[in-house]
Amino acid sequence: MVKQITSFNLQNLKDLKGDYLIDVRTPEEWNIFGKPDGEAFGMKTYFVSYQFYKNNSVILNPNFEKEINNLNLEKSKKIFFICRSGLRSEITANIFERKGFNTYNVLDGFYVDNLTPSWKFNKLPIKKC
Repeated sequence: MVKQITSFNLQNLKDLKGDYLIDVRTPEEWNIFGKPDGEAFGMKTYFVSYQFYKNNSVILNPNFEKEINNLNLEKSKKIFFICRSGLRSEITANIFERKGFNTYNVLDGFYVDNLTPSWKFNKLPIKKC
């Protein structure tokens, strides 16, 4: 079962070294709102879009699972999936939980708005572009 965690509680976990943070938002979201810096907590951080915007609609990334598989993630490590608000990350965490990984959904996401708790709201580390 996918474990749920808030970004605030994630920063308080001990020994995240070598674990993974995977941001599944779109490239547009990364460019507009920024990217989480899991390395600040010792996590390897990856950016793999679960879906894309194309011709004013949203399509699933047909290569999503292959792109994650190509990362050669260790099953002994924890994977924290994050998206904007926790929905896509929940879906993707479930996919990889069924494959035998130890997955977490960052349920408050990276950024919803200036009033909603999230990675950005909690002032957690953001990658410099």
